[in-house]
Amino acid sequence: MYLHGHFYNQKNERIEVHILTKGDRTKEVVIGEDGGELSFTDDPVELTSEVNDTFDHLLCQQAKVRLLTRNFVPDFFCASCLDAVVNIYREDKCLFAGYIEPQSYSQGYNEEYDEIELSCIDALIALQYSKYRDVGALGVLYNVVKAEAEQRTFLEMLKEIMGGVTAGLDIVGGNAVRYLYDGSKAVDDLTGNRYAIFGQLTINELLFLGDEEDDVWQQDEVLEEMLKYLNLHIVQEGFTFYIYSWESVKGGERIYWRDLLTGVSVTTARQTTDIRTGIVTDTDTTISVGEVYNRLLLTAKVESVESVIESPLDDDLLKSPYKNYQKYMTEYSSDGEGKKAINAFDAMTHGQETSYDGGCVTDWYVQMKNNSEWLFPNMGSGNVMEELCSEGQNQQALPNLLAKQPGAAIIALGKVEKKTDGKDNSLTPKVEMTNYLVVSVNGNGDDKEATTYPNADSLKAGVPRAVYNGSMTGGVFSPTDEGTTNYIVLSGKLVLNPVMGLTDTYKNIYNYTGGPFQIIWPGIQQWSGVTVPSRNNGDGRYYTQQWWQADQPNEEVAWDVATEHGFVPFTDTGPQLYEFKYSAIGDGSDHISKVGVLACMLIIGDKCVVEKGTEGQVTDFEWRKYKTLEECQDEDEYYQQCFTIGFDPKIGDKIVGTKFDLQNNVSYELGIDAEGIAIPIKKGDKVSGRVRFMILGPVNAVWDVVTRRHKTWFRHTKWNSTTIPLLAHVSSIMVEQFEVKIYSDNGLVNNTGDNDLVYMSDTKESFVNVKDDIEMKINSALTAAECQALDVTDSVKMSTPVNTLTGEGLLTIYDHNRGESAKAEQLYVDSYYKEWHAPRVVMTQKLTDTDGGIVSLFAHYRHPMMGKTFFVQGISRNLTEGYAEMTLKEIEQ
Repeated sequence: MYLHGHFYNQKNERIEVHILTKGDRTKEVVIGEDGGELSFTDDPVELTSEVNDTFDHLLCQQAKVRLLTRNFVPDFFCASCLDAVVNIYREDKCLFAGYIEPQSYSQGYNEEYDEIELSCIDALIALQYSKYRDVGALGVLYNVVKAEAEQRTFLEMLKEIMGGVTAGLDIVGGNAVRYLYDGSKAVDDLTGNRYAIFGQLTINELLFLGDEEDDVWQQDEVLEEMLKYLNLHIVQEGFTFYIYSWESVKGGERIYWRDLLTGVSVTTARQTTDIRTGIVTDTDTTISVGEVYNRLLLTAKVESVESVIESPLDDDLLKSPYKNYQKYMTEYSSDGEGKKAINAFDAMTHGQETSYDGGCVTDWYVQMKNNSEWLFPNMGSGNVMEELCSEGQNQQALPNLLAKQPGAAIIALGKVEKKTDGKDNSLTPKVEMTNYLVVSVNGNGDDKEATTYPNADSLKAGVPRAVYNGSMTGGVFSPTDEGTTNYIVLSGKLVLNPVMGLTDTYKNIYNYTGGPFQIIWPGIQQWSGVTVPSRNNGDGRYYTQQWWQADQPNEEVAWDVATEHGFVPFTDTGPQLYEFKYSAIGDGSDHISKVGVLACMLIIGDKCVVEKGTEGQVTDFEWRKYKTLEECQDEDEYYQQCFTIGFDPKIGDKIVGTKFDLQNNVSYELGIDAEGIAIPIKKGDKVSGRVRFMILGPVNAVWDVVTRRHKTWFRHTKWNSTTIPLLAHVSSIMVEQFEVKIYSDNGLVNNTGDNDLVYMSDTKESFVNVKDDIEMKINSALTAAECQALDVTDSVKMSTPVNTLTGEGLLTIYDHNRGESAKAEQLYVDSYYKEWHAPRVVMTQKLTDTDGGIVSLFAHYRHPMMGKTFFVQGISRNLTEGYAEMTLKEIEQ
């Protein structure tokens, strides 16, 4: 419904009110027409400033519209903030554009004409009814918004936030929304950058999205924190939003504005009006002395980054689509090669008892896990968890698939082991399950270059194995000075799980068929002497595996006859192969112990980390401009934008079949308390932005007394007659306790404290009245020297803006009113200290208010008797009587 009407006030000025509900103009109602349903009261319109003091950054106002109505008007009840738009004009100038406050309308029904009062809010107040990026609105999903989070400029966020709330604000039409900025703050003192700071600062919007949906900031909070950081304020007058500092308002010069949308310049001339009897409307003037603060404390609420990505094995993020774990595989093992051993093996595999002291039956249990922040493609695309596990049935399907093709998944594994010697019949009270990130390899044990598997083609076909799909972190990862280094450290454990040789498949053994001596000996004897290596017995062991299946985890499992080779957990009893001597990258030998296992790609913003050296040391990593596959000359160039994670074996260790910690290249000299693979980030690397991480696949290393790998991870180096491809002897790569965290060496200063970052006005006075409730959630970067001076420890911060001109964290801004550069926090504290450290007169005065008259937001008012000049803190207007109630504050000298 479209309602509109006008009246003439006591100054004979035309006051118009326009109300549009739900954008529907099909029904039009004229307020005040003869015989109509609606008319104005005797005091129909007033505007009220909601400004508390100069510490406010959103200088809001409300309006009251009072009408007489014959009938109930349901359109005035608004369920949503943007349901009903209100425009109020004086003559041809819009003084108020906003909305009817939602869920606040009430109406009497006792009289022929009942008076109703519409409480209206401006666009700035309306922002509190929406979350950042409209999270929670129809069709706007938190997980989707968070996954797409990125570094955004202050200008982009300002336009989006204000654009959403002003999109349908103009009822009459023909009015353009303007954002006029006074240019008081800039990234530097260059004239060309004076009005550009909103477009030159970026911040990671994950700061506003929180850890979960309930933590998402409201729109007004985001706008307020951006303005607070720059010590700017915003006020709405009709369709114009003024963004300025109080220093600009208090100053004696003209204010030169620039429209942030169009770039058009606007000038406000400085006007000083003496307060005299002729312009004052009544004697209700109030004069008071404002509160005095002679110490201001500003607390920087720092949002530090600890983990670069969420671990795929984080227990808090892991959920299973299956009700429970289920038995997946049983190992039957009998150490030795003689008659006792094979007879015991026969009994075990056919459900009979045996007292042989070298036998063992091990039941393995699996439970598939899903981490919503990680994606596991099926042969490079799709989501294998959704394809095979979404229904919560046939839990064995995905492990079986991993045994047949390249892939990765998160699997919880546990076992129950029973010795056959009968010496321990105690029950197992609990199956201890351990979470693993499993990357399948499925080596075929063939060392011939032409027939070995996996090969370059198969490794490339499965790229990528796993993709970090979350967006937990972002921000400025590079330090702010040359003397500080930040480190991304990857830690965890991994094992090259060996291909397990079998005496034969369980199916053949159970059915007594297919043995190599079947023609000679019947029954179990046809496998006499067919043993595989054992860690407990030099003669080897008889060994096979039986696979199980169930529709639901809680059902009784049945023998999966069709599966002869499934996913094999790391049993820690299988073969250990290839004694380590030393390793080499490319074809040049060296003596550094690093075996590359998994190729990974880490991209932050527009940079990626590349392992360029040969030693696996800190100096072997560098940050380069990331290039997409389309931008690269070939696949090799693209896939060389990666690094490898691996382990650091000692001379004599067996490479395959041994669990290792991830390589540690951190020495005490680095100044960080961490162990793992450390990737340095220097100031000049200019690393900032959203984090992306992928596990591309297993490194195609070969063993020939030394281990070698090609600079392109899926290719192998030159083949010799004695070359052994390691992956051919690996069934899977299993990773546990994997984490990627960020550390700072703090400029190699270790005598700082873990204190809150607080900026304080520095004065020594006998009486102290402290204002300590100021908090900034956007923070300036700190140099190592500043950390030491402030007694705080440096960290990577999500809450630090990036200067797009330098690509670095913002250290200082330039204040054109003061003509100096300093930290934003320091400028803030100093500005308010100057205003509030001494008594200032605050005066409320009613002045004649007419179109084009003396009342203005940016005028000065002088009281001749007091000899003081005042600036405007807020304006409330009574449009019926034609006066404005001005809240004025003394300008400090």
